[in-house]
Amino acid sequence: MVPSSIPLDPEARAALALLRVAGIGHARLRALRGAFGGAVEALDAPALEFSTAIGVHVDDAARMQRSAKAEDLADESRQLERLNCRAVLEGSAGYPDLLLASHDPPPLLFVRGVLDAAPEPAVAIVGSRRATPYGRLHAGRLAAELAERGVAIVSGGARGIDAEAHRGALRARGRTIAVLATGCTHPYPADHAPLFDAIVEAGGCTITEQPAGVSARPDLFPRRNRIIAALSLVTVVVEAASRSGALLTARIAVDDLSREAGCVPGPIDSPMSEGCHRAIREGWAQLVTSADDVCELIEQSKTVARGAHELAQRVTRKAPTRPHLSTRRSAHTGSIPAREFAVRSEPSLDGRAALEVIRSEKCAGLDELEVILGWSVQRLACATLELQVSGWIARGTDGGFCAVGS
Repeated sequence: MVPSSIPLDPEARAALALLRVAGIGHARLRALRGAFGGAVEALDAPALEFSTAIGVHVDDAARMQRSAKAEDLADESRQLERLNCRAVLEGSAGYPDLLLASHDPPPLLFVRGVLDAAPEPAVAIVGSRRATPYGRLHAGRLAAELAERGVAIVSGGARGIDAEAHRGALRARGRTIAVLATGCTHPYPADHAPLFDAIVEAGGCTITEQPAGVSARPDLFPRRNRIIAALSLVTVVVEAASRSGALLTARIAVDDLSREAGCVPGPIDSPMSEGCHRAIREGWAQLVTSADDVCELIEQSKTVARGAHELAQRVTRKAPTRPHLSTRRSAHTGSIPAREFAVRSEPSLDGRAALEVIRSEKCAGLDELEVILGWSVQRLACATLELQVSGWIARGTDGGFCAVGS
């Protein structure tokens, strides 16, 4: 079920107004919300305290506050409501843990569809906009096979490999997330608007950090790529030339986020696969030829989800501390309540089969599951990771898997 849209609440409205002021970017907004407990309080704070919080002259601080208060966001709110799009603030209960744990989380997300804060087994599949038939075939096939196993597919909604990844997940009746570089009222490319609608209607979502009305610009796409990488445990590249934004996304995953990356090889004489071949040869990306290979990489990344969740708990529960400033705390910034990973209403087919065996055996390790189900280790790893992250099972003291709850 798609969540109902709500207009911009006072805290989101204040945060967006501050972001529209020249001289206030992500870092300064984060500093203001931390210092005063919220954007609303920052707007009403004494100019001297405001200036101290972000290191500007008091006259500039007063000008920034006046400019933010003068921002008319009525049209923004109407556009969001019309599109059933909601604003999600950094540090709020609905903000994704994996993204919050990254180096530069967006202070505001604009979301259409279903997005949960708890980490989910998610894989980014990215690649060339000028994809060959070979690339399209393997991107769609890989996405479908992963989606059938309960893995969410993340991509950028672009032409070529991105679109095939989304469509592959939809064909398998799976979940997919499109991270857009533009505002929700200007989806890019425009002819993919029906695809984005289908993603939302199928239980996935579209995400952007750009306010409504922001149209495509070259500088927005690299920024989008960091969100794609941060939302995913693994990033897989299908077709990338020697210079490619898709390779940049994979490097962000490896170098900045300590995540796993893989590349699908192509024909040895295809210039569209030169980047993938080089990444495999250099050793920073793994060879990927099947969903089993990706599931093995997910298994290696399972501690990332747990660590991101725990870090998000500490970050969002941390009270602002600035001795020289007001210690007022905004009700809008609330913390994410302590919780285990959210339980899905229905595991994938593989997840259900593995869960049934674990329940019948009371507790079962990979060896027992391999014998009973006759699956490959990679397939078992993918199914058990899905169940672990979703909260259906947990590891016992002997290393075996036990069912959690009913």
